[in-house]
Order: sequence, then structure tokens, then C-alpha cells
Amino acid sequence: MTSICRQRARIALVCCIFLLVGATIGSAQQVYQVVDVSVEGNRVATRSLIVGVSSLDVGTSLTPTAIAETIRRLYGLGMFSDVRIDAEPVTGGVKVYIIVAELPKLVGLEFSGNKKINTKDLREELKLGVGGYISPYLVQEKKNAILETYAEKGYFRANIIPNLNFNSDSSEAILSFQIEERSKVKVETVTLTGNKRVKADKLISQMRNRKRGFLKSSDFAQDKYEEDLQKVIVEYHKRGFIDAHLVSDSIAIDSVRNRMTIFLDVYEGPKYYFGEVTLNGNEELPDNALMSVMKFKAGDVFDIEKYEESWNELGSAYYEIGHLHVRIADERHTRTDSIVDVQYEISEGVPSHVNLVNIIGNRKTKEKVIRRELSVRPGQKFSRTRLIRSVRDVMALNFFTNAEPIPLNLPNGDVDIEFQIEEKQTGQISAGAGYNSQDKVVGTFGMGIPNFRGNGQNLSFNVEFGKLRNSFSVSFTEPWFMGRPTLMGVNAFATNRRWYDDYTEGRTGGSIRLGRRLQWPDNYFRIYATYALERNRFFDFDETYLDQNSYKSHHYYDDPTTADTPYDVALDQTVHGPYPGSIIRYGDDTHTASRIAISLIRDSRNLPEFATAGSMISYRVENTGGVMGGYWKYQKHSISLAKFIPLFGNIALAAKVHYGVVTSPAGDNRILISDRFTPGGTSYTGIVRGYDDGSLTPDSMVTQSDTTFFYSDPNAIAGLDPAQDTTFSNYSTRVRGKYMLTTNIELQIPISQHQLYALLFFDAGNSWLNRSDIRPFRDVYRSVGLGFRIVVPAIGTIGFDFGYALDDVTGQDKGWKPHFQMGTTFR
Repeated sequence: MTSICRQRARIALVCCIFLLVGATIGSAQQVYQVVDVSVEGNRVATRSLIVGVSSLDVGTSLTPTAIAETIRRLYGLGMFSDVRIDAEPVTGGVKVYIIVAELPKLVGLEFSGNKKINTKDLREELKLGVGGYISPYLVQEKKNAILETYAEKGYFRANIIPNLNFNSDSSEAILSFQIEERSKVKVETVTLTGNKRVKADKLISQMRNRKRGFLKSSDFAQDKYEEDLQKVIVEYHKRGFIDAHLVSDSIAIDSVRNRMTIFLDVYEGPKYYFGEVTLNGNEELPDNALMSVMKFKAGDVFDIEKYEESWNELGSAYYEIGHLHVRIADERHTRTDSIVDVQYEISEGVPSHVNLVNIIGNRKTKEKVIRRELSVRPGQKFSRTRLIRSVRDVMALNFFTNAEPIPLNLPNGDVDIEFQIEEKQTGQISAGAGYNSQDKVVGTFGMGIPNFRGNGQNLSFNVEFGKLRNSFSVSFTEPWFMGRPTLMGVNAFATNRRWYDDYTEGRTGGSIRLGRRLQWPDNYFRIYATYALERNRFFDFDETYLDQNSYKSHHYYDDPTTADTPYDVALDQTVHGPYPGSIIRYGDDTHTASRIAISLIRDSRNLPEFATAGSMISYRVENTGGVMGGYWKYQKHSISLAKFIPLFGNIALAAKVHYGVVTSPAGDNRILISDRFTPGGTSYTGIVRGYDDGSLTPDSMVTQSDTTFFYSDPNAIAGLDPAQDTTFSNYSTRVRGKYMLTTNIELQIPISQHQLYALLFFDAGNSWLNRSDIRPFRDVYRSVGLGFRIVVPAIGTIGFDFGYALDDVTGQDKGWKPHFQMGTTFR
């Protein structure tokens, strides 16, 4: 039989078969026995697989049910684009032909036109592996997935065109998606219905997806939509409408204008108020103690947030006295339709004690360094306050990025506390160069080890070298001397610093410091005592500086025939002693400063850097000379107040005021000039950005500084012959202040927590010679600006600021001024 004839036979037989299927059961059916099965069209799928899956095999009957089941099963493999069953009569029955057309295999996946969603994200979203079979249904399914992904990001009008690029025999294909993203849909209107007592704008303003103002995007954000719906209802619940719920929501898109309207329908319900509060079951804590932590009182509008917060506060009150297993059930009873009485049923349980305190995660820091900072100790009754304080004190070491305490319940009701520690890079090696207006270019090399050998000790040394400044310093601090909470530190230094090409100041010395943690007035207090011995001298004076800072006598011949100027001929000039207050008077002599200082500090910041809560108060008094000996004799007082206020999220407002005074009963010439105040820029004395470093100092006027004699005789002998006229000149110079006031306010915005921060700041400050000159609200230099801080491992915190001076300073141009500093402003 030719193939054409055989094909015709198959068709005839299949037709007969389907006629049989269409016939009713009441008719007698002829049963065809399958005597042979042939598989055609398969390339990858094996015959055994196809026959094994089918319901047709040698010995079975060819029935409509068997044919339908075979086709269903083979399609179910996901390998074929077409399946047909043919048969032809042969001796003893029929021969069945299973004819399949295999789907192409996916050998590549490509995207084009996508900019807002990168290819990697699209691949992960589709989860489509290369090597599998690809069908038209699968292509459409993945197209819809891409559309949905774009819709979630607000690109509702995205257009996706899929395309299969086959190889020569169509056994393989590359699937490509051509993407036209188009612009995001913007929310134009939110239409709210069902509200009667709460204005729509009060509710809609809680939503992210709404028409927003200038500089704020109104693009629709799918991922915020469900959150928006919840916010609307939560706002109702905060206003006493605790039955309020969302009836329906929908969106409509104007595809021509690319604008969206959101429709919300709400059920508002009645407004409720807090009624009476009843406490049952409390024995360890009296009613008044528990009522004092409640965030509402009878008659207040029923605010669901205050209600839930009160419940948490009740639990915290019990956690504070160790009742970790307290159970608090709340019941609400409504009376007179709008008053909600609240009843708390309290099962206090027994107090829990701390069994073990375990520390895990510390790789470098020795356990004793962490453990000695913990207020939580084994055997203590559990205390929530002690737990929080322990975390704060561990983080204050500045060795860790995180310290998380996890209470682990024990069968007897006690707990183990497990502190999970994450260490950070603490060693700091710095090498580089810096520039400031005073010292110009200065090279630096230093090493700081805040956690020396994991013992919590601090070892550092630093070398600076430049044309105008050279210094070396080394210091060591043991925070727990002899295993007690007593700090002991020593340091030594040597510095040569050239001031404005005028002279060089040399200082060498060292100090020893002792500190102690206090328990009174509270355990945030520390006290330190420091003794320092220093030798210093001023040398290498510039000739011009010597001349400008010394009394002089000038002698001129005044020619009577010339009336325009008396300075016709210079006869002589005599240089006398230095002006009052000039350091020239010290000559090149070396002087000694013997100093003792007491510092009292209260530091309750929650973090050592970029704190978001707490405060820091410090007072330091120094006495140099007197009973301590030495040439220099003065007292210096410094008080600083800093407050950190959390705003929202991790954004915090930090504010600091610093006031300093230095006075001497022996006169100003016994005050070491480098201990006077020179705020401005990022000066260590006082930070006022937007101005040159150390430039905010007062003027000092020297009256009758120079004397000028005029002679009418050109042959007159200066100093012997009488002068016809004498004039006196005044001298004005900038000197360092004896009083200083600075304030800094910063808005700290974390871009990446503990790594990158943006800042907006306001600074103000000045220094004065006399207390009576201080005008804190009028005579200060102000500035505003912005900056950022980067925490660089092994280097520390680096700051770049750009300040704009709001007030004029003689000799300085007004405008944006860059600043660089190590560490934070609130150091």
C-alpha cells in the first residue's frame, strides 16, 4: 500500500472511530485490537517514553476513551505542540500511529528596551531556565509576568512584544522580549466616599499614592498601595472610629493622559471614647503603678495606637520586675453606644531570674571586655532596664556594629541571656595629606588601635609633617586599670608649629590621666583627673613681625616749603620693646606649664557616633601654675551641653552649646597663647563652618603704639633736639579670645546606617577678650551648610562640609567654603 493509500485508510478509520464515539452506547460497537504501535515525529522524546505514557499499546483496545486519554497524557508532558492518533487495519486488528510534533527547546532568553528594570531582575522574576521546552502558552504567561512586574513599579502602560527565533529545523529557539516601558502612571486623584465625620484630605494625606506637591513624586507605587489602604483605616482607628473598614477600592487609568484615579469606599461607623479601666489579678504591682503607664484616660477619644501602646507598657512594667511570663488579656465592653470600658485580666506568674549570660560572635574582643560592661548578671532578677543599659554600654565601646540580647526561656521559668555581638573594624591606620588655611599642606601618618589586642585598651600614635607644622604624639589608655572601673591613660607629644610666617611655637610634654565611673547622681557620670607637664617656647620670629609688634619712634624733617606731607626726609627710627600682650616679650625663653585638670562628664548617648537619643554634658576646669609651679598661671573652664533628639525613622537632630573661659590673676601675658580660643572653620577649639579655621578672634587696640617726631631743621639730631610736632599712632591686631561661645545644630540623615550620613547644619560662635563684650544673640558669626560623613574601615569617620557664612568677617570672602575633618562634629 502506498503512503497516500495508507493515509487515506488511516483517515477513514479514524473517521469511523470518531463516528463510533458519536454513536450512542445503545449501538453495538466493534472492538479493534491494537496489534502494533508506531511513533512518528519524535526527535528527543524516546518511543518508550511516548508509548509508556500513552494508553495505547499492543494488546489494548482502540477506543475513544483510550485515544483521548493518550492525547491528554502526551500534552501533559509539556514537550509537544501537536499530538495525533492514526490507525489502519492490519491482520488481527489495527496498527496505531502516534504522531507528535515536539516543542522547541529554549536556548536563549533576551530582553531589549528595558531601562527601569535590569535584565538580571527580569530573569529572576521569570524563573525561566534555558534548556526546557518553550510553548506559546508559556511565552504568554511570561509576558504577563513582565507586565505585572512593570505594573508593580507604576509602569502600567508598558508594552511587551515576545518573539521566538527558531533555528533551521525549529528544534531550538531563542525567546526575546522587546520592551517599551513608557512613562509611569501618575496619581491624579483619590476619590473617597463613605466618610462623614472625618475629612477626606485628612485620610488621603496618609497615603503615599496621591497627588503630591512640588519636588515630590506622584508616580503610582504598587508596592505601597496595600500599605496606603491600611493607613487610611488606621487613621480612622486613631480618631476613635474603631469599626471603620474599607468597603471597596479600585483604580482607573486614563491611558491617554497617563493619569490614575483611585477610588476608595469606606464604612466609618460611630466614634468611640475611652471609659473606665479595670485591672484584675495584679498583686506585685498596684493599680496606681499600672495606671501611671497607661497612655490614655477616661474621656479621651479611643485611639487604637495609644490603646496598643498601653498594653505594651503594662507588659514592660512587669518585665521590669522580672515577670517575663506575665499574661495580660484585654476585654472591651461598649456602653451607651460610644463609651468603651477596658478590663485587663492579668496573670503575673512568677519572676524570672537570669541563669546564664552568654556572649557569642566576638572574634577579637575578649569576653571579659564585654562582660564587664554588662549590668545584667547571673542570679539577678530579670530587669528590662538593666538589659537595655547593658546594650547601650556595650555599644558605647565603639567596637561593635550590633549587640542584640536574646532571652532564652528555661523550663523552670528562668532565662539565659545570649548577647549576639557583631564586631567591626576598629584598627585605624591613616596616611595622607591635609590642607587648612593655617597650616597649609600637612602630611600625616598615624595608627590608632581602639581595641588593643582585644583588651579594650587604646593605643595610638600620630606623626604630622609639613612646612608649617610638625608633631608627634603617642598615647595609651587602659579603661579598667587593675581590673577595676578606673581609667588610666598616659600620653606624650612634641609639636613645632609655624604661625602665619610670624613665629614658631614649640611644645613638648606629656600627661597622665585617671578616671572613674560614678554611681551618683546616676551611673552615666564619669570623673577624670589629669596632670600635664609641658615646656614651650616661641622662636624664629620674622623681622617684619618683630617690627609690627614693637614700640617705635620715627623722626622726620618737615620741610616748611612743602605743605602736602610732613614726611619729607626720614632722619631716624628707633625700635623699643614689644607691645603689651605680644609674644615677642617671651623671647626665645623656654617656659613650663604645670597643669592639673578635673573633668566631670555625663554621657547618656545611645551611640558613640551618630547618636539618635540621649545627651552629653561635660565640665572641665584646669589650673595651670600657682601651687603647681611653672611659668604660666591661669585657670580655664569649659562647659559643653549636647542633646540628641530622634525625629522620625533614624533621622535625628543634634544640638550642642560650648562655652569656654580662660583667665589669669597674673595678667594676660601669663596665659599660654595656644590655650586661648580661636573658633572658626573646623578648629578644634570651636567649630563654626563657613569661616576660615581659627579666624573668629577679637581685635585688640594698642593706643600710642608708635611716636613720630617732626623737625623743621634738616640737620636736627633725633632724640636730642626738640621736635616742632609730635604725633601718636594706634595699633590694632587680632588676638585670641579669652571667652568663647559656639553652638552647632545638625540634622543627621542616615543614607546607610552606621556607614554614610548626610548633614544639614547651622553653626554660630565667636570669641571675646572680655566677658562684658559677649552678646550671644547679636555678636556671633552664623553659618549654614550641608555635608556628609563616611565611615571608612581602618581609617575612621571622614567628614566633608560646605558652609556658607551669614555674616561678614574682615579679610574673608563671603561664600561657600569647604571643610574637611576627621570624626563627627559632636566629638
